[in-house]
Amino acid sequence: MTPVTLKDIARICNVHPSTVSRVLREQEPLKISKNTKDKILKTAEKLKYQPDQTARALRTKKSYTIGLIIPNISSPYFAGIAKVIDERCGETGYTLIISDSNENQEKEIRIVNDLVSRGVDGIIIAPVQESDKHIRELVEKKYPLVVIDRCFNRFKTNSVISNDEEIAYKTVAYLTKFGHRSIGFISGRPNLYPVMKRLSGYEKAIKDFGLPLRKEFVFKGTQSLESGYRSFNELLSLSDFPTAVLISGTIITLGSIKAMIDKGYKIPEDISIIGFTDIPYAQYLSTPLTTVSHKISDIGEEAFRLLFNGMVSGTITADKIVVESVMNKRKSVAEMAEKPSLTTRFNL
Repeated sequence: MTPVTLKDIARICNVHPSTVSRVLREQEPLKISKNTKDKILKTAEKLKYQPDQTARALRTKKSYTIGLIIPNISSPYFAGIAKVIDERCGETGYTLIISDSNENQEKEIRIVNDLVSRGVDGIIIAPVQESDKHIRELVEKKYPLVVIDRCFNRFKTNSVISNDEEIAYKTVAYLTKFGHRSIGFISGRPNLYPVMKRLSGYEKAIKDFGLPLRKEFVFKGTQSLESGYRSFNELLSLSDFPTAVLISGTIITLGSIKAMIDKGYKIPEDISIIGFTDIPYAQYLSTPLTTVSHKISDIGEEAFRLLFNGMVSGTITADKIVVESVMNKRKSVAEMAEKPSLTTRFNL
């Protein structure tokens, strides 16, 4: 079927095609009668007119598309951010192209190159962080770019991150209020910016509160269920494993919980845990999980705002926005006075 054009609508309404274009684009002021404007809008709707995006892009030198690159599209955290950005794109006339790097650096580089060659107007990315060369090249070219969740220390660009170091410190402080002095830390890839910050906050709190900093209580792996499961199993194999654990990552937390269940341990009777980040069903687990919750909506909103302002103004900035995280205090942390000693937990 031949697509409907502006000329088709103009012929039916007996006006010039430029008038149709101005009405459909809602350009003001329009020196035409309300009846003519209404007739054009009704005709366009009746004929199911769709704008020629290719012609529009050639005329404006814009594609009206934005690229979003995230490391795990199945993650509730990144999926939530993507949803917010997609909504803002729809409100402003942009189309969002979402790509999953799967934490693979080579794949991420290919995606970046593909999006740039397609002429997207800007990119929002949660980088893999095994390399930064392709990101630095975009920054040096003053390409509209916003980095989310993870940023780089060696150069500056627009970024939206969480206060991971501060909130990790607060979680350790919270555990000490319950009498915990033996606290472990499990994370994914150690080179990721939020993991480094959370570990830094953990270590600082351990030092400030006079707790023992034991290397065997710190486990680093990958962003996977298997990694969380394996790390927690190794932790449980210690003769005097910690009474509480801070787990850095949604998927890793789930893997850790499975490891505890498989070994017959209970939360929080045997081990207290706090997980990064919050998940929709955390409060509905048999033991509602105490978590650190990142404000997903705020992260998505700020990322889109920074990118949109840069695309519209043509001015590329290097603003770093820190979104405050909060702790959801539920039932996965127990008072030490209520916990049995390590030697009497199980009659094996």
